[in-house]
Amino acid sequence: MEEDFNSFPTGPDDQQVNNSNNLIQMIWQAISNPKGYRDFLDLSRKRFKRFIIIIMFIVTLMAVGLQIIVVIINVGGLKNFFKNKIPPFVVRDGEIISEETFDIRMGEFRIYFDAREDSVSTSDLKDGYTYITIGKKRVNVLTQGANGRYFSTFTRNISSFFRDGMNNDTLVSLTPAIYISIIVAFILRMLLFVLKYWILALIYGMYARGLNMAIGNIHTDQEITRICLVAQTLGILLVNFNKAIGLPLPGFLMSAVGVFLTIRRISLYFSNYIGDKGLNV
Repeated sequence: MEEDFNSFPTGPDDQQVNNSNNLIQMIWQAISNPKGYRDFLDLSRKRFKRFIIIIMFIVTLMAVGLQIIVVIINVGGLKNFFKNKIPPFVVRDGEIISEETFDIRMGEFRIYFDAREDSVSTSDLKDGYTYITIGKKRVNVLTQGANGRYFSTFTRNISSFFRDGMNNDTLVSLTPAIYISIIVAFILRMLLFVLKYWILALIYGMYARGLNMAIGNIHTDQEITRICLVAQTLGILLVNFNKAIGLPLPGFLMSAVGVFLTIRRISLYFSNYIGDKGLNV
């Protein structure tokens, strides 16, 4: 079914977003002008999808991309990292042989290398990061639970990742493939953000549909989903900016702020039709 975005009264300023190819202007309107969200209903599907992709790219860049870029720059590139920064190692009979330890933060993850033990003890972990630990015999991915203790969400033997004879020079030769893997992982993470915020839009849509009923059901379900996606813009940018700068404010607090801002913006949009008095949140 085709979406009908032309059933609303328009004024001289209502076509600001529709007539502009300036994505920065679109983002600014999504952040600063909730009462003008109906402009986004006039966008073609292609242009609206492009707007969402740009927002999700920025969010993914803040959440994981910037930290990875900073790490790569700080270590002088992956080739230099593998050759000169990580401890000398070699894989023999399915085990990593190395006399040194290594610990580095990469975005939300922390890589901890200690080949003196079969696998890294959870007692060595802290700070709430998701850890990728590399021991003599096993690779683990560990996440901190609500009780503060770490538990394994993934474990494999070293032989699943490193073949016998592998060493620092082998990793250097794999650098181009690793860069490609990072790009693919970034795209996959961005798609997960798209899915996450689309689901949240459907949840916020339950509130928006109540307001829509109060004004006589002038919006379709597709239009309400658009409004709820746009209304999340400020909240998700603030939440992920907080992550990008190292969580100076607690994550749960920022999430609560994001929810409040989104609901407030949905309310302000519908106040175009039934007034601010009954919709203040």
